[in-house]
Amino acid sequence: MTPVVNVTESLCQWLCSVKAEDLPAQVFDKAVDTILDSVGAMLACATLPEVKMIVELAQQQGGRAECSIIGNRGRTAMLNAAMANGAMAHGDEVDPVHLLSSGGHVAAGPVPTALVVGQKLAAPGKDVLRAVILGYEVGGRLMTLCYRERDYVTRRFYHTAVVAALSSAVTAALLLGADRKTLQIAMGLAVYQAAGPDNMTKDPGHMGKTFQVAAANRNGLTAALLAQKGCFVPMDILDGRSGFFDAYLGNPDLAPELLKDLGSYYSITDVMHKRYPVGSPNQTYLQALLHLLKEHRIAAEEIREIEVYLPTRSVHRIPNTRHASISGDMVCAMAAVHGKLDFYQFHNPEAVAQAAVQEMRGRVRLVGRDDWQDLEQGRHAAVRLATTQDQVFEEEVWFQPMDRREIEDKFEALVTPRVGATKAQELERLISDLPTALSIEPLMTALEG
Repeated sequence: MTPVVNVTESLCQWLCSVKAEDLPAQVFDKAVDTILDSVGAMLACATLPEVKMIVELAQQQGGRAECSIIGNRGRTAMLNAAMANGAMAHGDEVDPVHLLSSGGHVAAGPVPTALVVGQKLAAPGKDVLRAVILGYEVGGRLMTLCYRERDYVTRRFYHTAVVAALSSAVTAALLLGADRKTLQIAMGLAVYQAAGPDNMTKDPGHMGKTFQVAAANRNGLTAALLAQKGCFVPMDILDGRSGFFDAYLGNPDLAPELLKDLGSYYSITDVMHKRYPVGSPNQTYLQALLHLLKEHRIAAEEIREIEVYLPTRSVHRIPNTRHASISGDMVCAMAAVHGKLDFYQFHNPEAVAQAAVQEMRGRVRLVGRDDWQDLEQGRHAAVRLATTQDQVFEEEVWFQPMDRREIEDKFEALVTPRVGATKAQELERLISDLPTALSIEPLMTALEG
């Protein structure tokens, strides 16, 4: 008879056993890329209205001035900072997602929490990186299962917010020195706070997504702090009936998949850096569309129709009721009119309302492919572009991952308008030097407004 494995206990035992020195160099490198990309997103998103309201609330709560709010002056209590910085981490659609699930903003949980807790502890860079890697490990594995198993039409919850509560708790607990039992409790407390109704498909703004991730960081850190104080919950939140997988996916038998290839494969190596500041389902087809426009020198006024072919589940995720950076027809129209996509343009109401852009939306058609079912098809798209001269151009494409130079260029494009070129280069250096940094404090100080 096969012994029953307590997945929660086994996973936590492994997480606590992994030392920074045990992690492969390429995993550390990918964690640096992930923090660089996330911090670039956070600084850019710090100016957005949804984020500013959450930041103002955090500042009004006051408390001990112990942690920085990125892009802002003054410090606040650790929980307030976790909420404010968490809001920035997914303030819009420019932060990393997970390649294997073709979506899900995994980094938005561990990165803000690691920066806040790391600052409170004056932790060395390698400890912060370890916490991000292992928090992402839990988040990436959960996200992939959630995307694979969830019926996107009938089972409506927001994976990113739910998963971020857990990954944030793991990140914080490990930085705080949790043992296996304490980490199990932190996970349980995090799931108790995980929410995420996915009614954002009706939200023309980004508040629903932004606030849920802000709350997930605050709640994950709360869970870790309560576990450290000795709070107790059942120790098997990932296992069996009434556990995480039963509650969210209706399948309590999924938990053992979390243990597959632990230590030989790290989820963070499959982080998906976004080339464009738009929702995940739009990433791949934009490669084809922008390439066709450039290669054939097609002007916006010459476009008669654009057909975009995506997996049907992807079309469900980008209806025209969503924010401009998510709505498929809006994203496509902006790319067609301008020949490029810019983060700040998507948050300029005048640019979004431009007559040429709104008229172009009527020429865009999103076509769902029911035969593109597997998760990897989320990285697959095709574009058919017809011109007023009766020319037809077509291209089928798979997502091409970004390299380090592209990630650095993206960081500079997001950050330089906020802080200037010199400061952007300094921040890039501080993040690149994290593996050998004696403390994360200089980086956090530099990130203040």
